[in-house]
Amino acid sequence: MRSWLFTLTAAACGGGGGALDASTAGALVINEVMASNDAACADAFGEFDDWVELYNPGDADLELTGYTVTDDTAMPAKLTLPAGVVVPARGYKLLWCDDQVQGVDHLPFKLDAAGEQFAIYAPDGALIDSVAFGMATADTSFARLPDGAGEFASCAHPTCGAANGATCAAVP
Repeated sequence: MRSWLFTLTAAACGGGGGALDASTAGALVINEVMASNDAACADAFGEFDDWVELYNPGDADLELTGYTVTDDTAMPAKLTLPAGVVVPARGYKLLWCDDQVQGVDHLPFKLDAAGEQFAIYAPDGALIDSVAFGMATADTSFARLPDGAGEFASCAHPTCGAANGATCAAVP
C-alpha cells in the first residue's frame, strides 16, 4: 500500500472580510490535492486529470487574476492566473493540472504521482499556501479536515470541489 507524505507550509495573509483580493482577505488555502486521478473526478471534458482544490472560507469571492501557481517553488511564477479564476465565497475552485489548454482553470503542468509540491503566490510574490507530498495512491486525495483550517488526511473518496467530510480518514 502506498502512502502519502504531506507537508504544509502556509503563509499568513492579512485579515479583514469583504475584500475581493485574496491577499487582503486572508482566506485562500489549498484544501485538497489529487496527483493520481484514474477515475475519481472528471473535468468538463470528461478527462480524469490531476487537480488541486482551493478553498475560500471568507465572505467575498476571491478574484485570482495575477496570482501565480507552480509545481516547482524554485520557479514560483510558472503560470500567472488569468482573469476569470474566481474562488467563490465559502466555496471551492478546482485547478486541473493537465498540461492542456482547455480554459482558465487548466494549468500547463501535471502533478507527479511519485511526489512533488504545489504552491500559490500573490501578485506581489508573497507565498499564500504550499504543499509537498510523497507518492500518491490512485484515486486517493489529501484533504483538509475541517475545510480550510484542519490537518490533511488521506481521502479515499475525493470530494472534487465540495466540502471534505466523513469519507476521509485521519492520516496516521
